[in-house]
Amino acid sequence: MPLLLYSYLISEILGPFFAGLIIINAILFLGKLSSLLDVIFGFGIGFGDFARISLYLLPSLMQFSLPMASTVAVIIAFTRLSGDNEILALKSAGCGPWKMLAPVLMVALFTAGLTALTTSVLIPRGNVALKKTFYQLAREKIDQGLRSQEFSDSLDKVVIYIDQVDPTSKEWQGVYISDRRDPANPLTILATKGSLTADADGMVITLALREGSIHRDRDEISQTIAFGDYRLQLPINSGATGLDPSFNPKNIGKKDLDPAQLLIRAEELRQQAQKDPHLRNFFLAQSTNLVSEYHSRLALPVGCLILTILALPLSLQSRPGRSNPGLPMGLFFFVLYYLLFSLAQSLTETSGLPIGMLMWAPNLILALLTLVALRSSARENSVPFLEHLLEWTAGLKKLGRRRNTR
Repeated sequence: MPLLLYSYLISEILGPFFAGLIIINAILFLGKLSSLLDVIFGFGIGFGDFARISLYLLPSLMQFSLPMASTVAVIIAFTRLSGDNEILALKSAGCGPWKMLAPVLMVALFTAGLTALTTSVLIPRGNVALKKTFYQLAREKIDQGLRSQEFSDSLDKVVIYIDQVDPTSKEWQGVYISDRRDPANPLTILATKGSLTADADGMVITLALREGSIHRDRDEISQTIAFGDYRLQLPINSGATGLDPSFNPKNIGKKDLDPAQLLIRAEELRQQAQKDPHLRNFFLAQSTNLVSEYHSRLALPVGCLILTILALPLSLQSRPGRSNPGLPMGLFFFVLYYLLFSLAQSLTETSGLPIGMLMWAPNLILALLTLVALRSSARENSVPFLEHLLEWTAGLKKLGRRRNTR
């Protein structure tokens, strides 16, 4: 009997879960799409590249969509069961909230595991792959934009002219470059030969120039420097390419590191702080930021687990003559949890309190509320803090109606 009942309840939850996951990801992606339009039009990418970029962005969306979809799915499933009097039938057969908790816990462990996989593995890999994709698109755009006997100004404040291009080796003959990135120090570069080189591992694009000279005019001083070999890094973070101005392909941010790498990098920064007293505060702040990120990667999956369990007592709060408040209450606690989580992250940088204690405090608060709600539901009592919250929202609705009638 329990196996049949659990499989039935799990099937009732998984249907809304997968549907909600698709809908929530679509909504979040539409919000993210506005920041990608410059990249899409700047690079002129096709459907295949757009699909790749969308796939790499998906993990960063799923860390929010998975907990929300899991919470909403449990509420929808048990609200429907309550509306069809199936919850009443289960209770009369001796299946109370504690027995209903078992299938919910199974779903919660499943979604928490997916969230842990997303935060620990998929997000860093997706971010690195996204940077490499932008790098490759920028390289192709630059390479295709450089044609013989044409001035190319697609790069920000850099104009390139090539006399001839060898069709076999792709080597340039007769290169002219006007570099105006530094208005106070403009450069004019002439070279007999040149080529475009790319370091895929370091994600750096450079111009390799040979047998030329650099001409610099500053105030009334003119300077000429001859060179045999000169390398110029291209500004692939220009507005024309659609990349963010702060983008630097060589920089590896905290979102690009897995949890183990975060701790290793944090320890390296702490050691640098001991070696360099002048930059001690800077290195310690960076180390604190990485440790905070490490705890957030672990705490978010646990938060997903707790939110999913909390959804069960929220969905059992229906009363005669009152609509079920489960869904709005579930969304309220979801938003409240992430507000507390964001507050904890900001406090790690300023308060000086233990990072682990701050980052896990939202989970502890939510877990205590969940235990109180489950205990009250098992005793067929109203949950005190939910009743106060419902009374407060009802008072706000009445106040709003009075103002509208006026």
